[in-house]
Amino acid sequence: MASEQQMKNPLLVGRAIRAQLENEVPQDLPLERDFREDSDYTITDHVQELHRSLSKDDRSLELITALVTHLHAFARETQLTHAEWAAAVKFLTRAGTESTAYKNEFVLLSDCMGLSALVDEINHPKPPGCTDGCEPGPFYTEDAPTLPSGSSLAKAGTQGESMAFVGSVKNVKGEGLKDATVDVWQADGDGVYDIQYPDREEPNDRGKILANPDGTFSYRGILPTAYPIPGDGPTGELLHALGRHPHRASHIHFTVKAPGYDDLTTALYPSHSPFLGTDPVFATKKSLICQLTEERDPKRWAELGFKEGEVRGGRVWVWKYDFVLPTVEQVEELRKLRAQKSKA
Repeated sequence: MASEQQMKNPLLVGRAIRAQLENEVPQDLPLERDFREDSDYTITDHVQELHRSLSKDDRSLELITALVTHLHAFARETQLTHAEWAAAVKFLTRAGTESTAYKNEFVLLSDCMGLSALVDEINHPKPPGCTDGCEPGPFYTEDAPTLPSGSSLAKAGTQGESMAFVGSVKNVKGEGLKDATVDVWQADGDGVYDIQYPDREEPNDRGKILANPDGTFSYRGILPTAYPIPGDGPTGELLHALGRHPHRASHIHFTVKAPGYDDLTTALYPSHSPFLGTDPVFATKKSLICQLTEERDPKRWAELGFKEGEVRGGRVWVWKYDFVLPTVEQVEELRKLRAQKSKA
């Protein structure tokens, strides 16, 4: 174990380390045992012992201890080769270098391996009867306009067929929630989000709806269509290698909030969409799939808020859904119970 004097000795330590010692002197430990695979003291034991001896952050130690345990177990279970590990390092390096402001390959990788969905379920446990959640995805923006219930979210000329969404925000008792807000964003009828258009000047196909005092709300918009997640990078190549595709089912994103209740971020899917069972980011659930109806009566269009000449295609797709939120206390209690089970 080296002393501070030894660490600063130019005969023993190079210039770069000596410069760093001006700010912080690290703790050194003696090497008391050799580690070897197939012995009673492996590299895993050595790494964990070192971290336990030096770490001052309990949560970081807990996370890294579990990570090292499972990473090393993965290597042993699969008998990982040098070539395979080198390929994995190259893959992760590409995930970093090929990421952009609009395409984060690490987020895509987390999504496509189901990790994002798992983290969301862990952090937002639901009592029976509550609406399931999912991750928000990469296309949310902060500039959506705040609008009253009954507004239109789609600008004139937006590609796609007309749609009317009718919904409500309730608690598990079926009571409508006062002061609820419903943040909505979606792709258009070409499967393209507004921020993907280079000439975007203002938000389109998105808005923050102020629900009525009884929790009900509605809006007019465009029926979204399916679209692919970026498939031109390492995550897309991994999907191909696994026999999977990058195509997301048609959907609308929502973030629903009400005072005293756990925020809900989710997405809803029309039952007619392809890819419901093979969604690449594992965001589809049966409880979030909705049966839409077609309305071809112009009188009903007017009742749904459409102006004369606004409906295109000779029909309006009517989409209905009731969101159910748990209280903050209900979610916290479920988190505690789940944490206790994970420690058992």
